[in-house]
Amino acid sequence: MAVYLITGASSGIGLEMTRLAVARGHVVYALARRIDILRDEAARLGQLMRPIECDVTDRARVHEVCATLPELPDVVLLNAGLGAFGDKNKFNRDAYERIFAVNYFGALNFIGEFYERFRERGRGVFVGVSSLAGERALPGWPAYCASKAALTTTLEGMAISYRKTGIRYVTVRPSFIDTPMTAGQQQGMFLIWDAKRAARYIMDGIEAGKIDIAFPLVTRFLVWLARMIPIRLYRAVMR
Repeated sequence: MAVYLITGASSGIGLEMTRLAVARGHVVYALARRIDILRDEAARLGQLMRPIECDVTDRARVHEVCATLPELPDVVLLNAGLGAFGDKNKFNRDAYERIFAVNYFGALNFIGEFYERFRERGRGVFVGVSSLAGERALPGWPAYCASKAALTTTLEGMAISYRKTGIRYVTVRPSFIDTPMTAGQQQGMFLIWDAKRAARYIMDGIEAGKIDIAFPLVTRFLVWLARMIPIRLYRAVMR
């Protein structure tokens, strides 16, 4: 049995990861802003799920939650995310700030709380739910892609910078997932996985000791090819 802390646990991948972890016998501290949804889910799942109201952008609340947990998690799943799929021809600086506050700094808030405690214990796992969209920009999604690129690079950088701590850094890079965040935005998306299938793939990867969990394989290969395209050609094709 392991102890998980999962952010963004009220919907999508976070909710399915919570359900799956409990089904496999793990304790889950499930965090989200929508505490009513978490409590309803906990009533169904039982005592292994511990619902906690928390906004990942509120550093004071994050500190309070992490400092008062009755036990130190084994795995911190940094899943809370925000997307913005807006007008390609309009720039909204505030949207960038909101998205980075959740997708990037929201994750760092928890890493900041647990890094020293994991290092002192000599083990711990940070799992960051990034995206294949962070590998190369997509039209209409510049803020989202940038935030995921930042998270992927940060986890990779921490893994190679802080190597003798016993901490494992896992990057999850899914393609398109059918979640509330992508609802109504799925035109042009392909090889879409449902959240339950994605959660099972992620959990299996974590338990197998993987450090990079990217899927599906076809999309991962296409993204790799896209990174090989010269920037001028890529911009021309993607317009």
